[in-house]
Formats: sequence, C-alpha cells, structure tokens
Amino acid sequence: MSRRAILRWPNGSDWGHLATVPDDGGAPRFAGFVRMTDQRVLALLDRVPPRRADGDMWEAHFTAAESELRAA
Repeated sequence: MSRRAILRWPNGSDWGHLATVPDDGGAPRFAGFVRMTDQRVLALLDRVPPRRADGDMWEAHFTAAESELRAA
C-alpha cells in the first residue's frame, strides 16, 4: 500500500506544507514546506485537483507514488 500524503496551502501563497498520513491512520504528520511554483507541485495539481479546505486554505490528497514531491 502506498503512503498517503496531503499538500495544503493558503490561497495565493508561494509556499505550501506537505504532510504524510501514517499507514495505521491517525493525524497527518508534517513533512516540510514546498514551493507552490515548483514544477513537481504544478504537475501534481494537474493530476490531482485541489479542493477548498477550511477558510482560505486549499489541499490536495494523493499517494506518494503519484508525486515526486520533496520538502524544501
């Protein structure tokens, strides 16, 4: 099973934060920051449509196999 991950960012921000979800469930764990202009982020968001989270936050849920994202 591939590890799940979440990319979350404030609307219009240059930076987002990446979190992984433990295999046994539970709360996501912070993995680091990513630049929203990074080509890997843009490619991911082309494949995985983001959705509005709370307030002005956006997020995209994906598996590690779907992305080459690495925290900055």
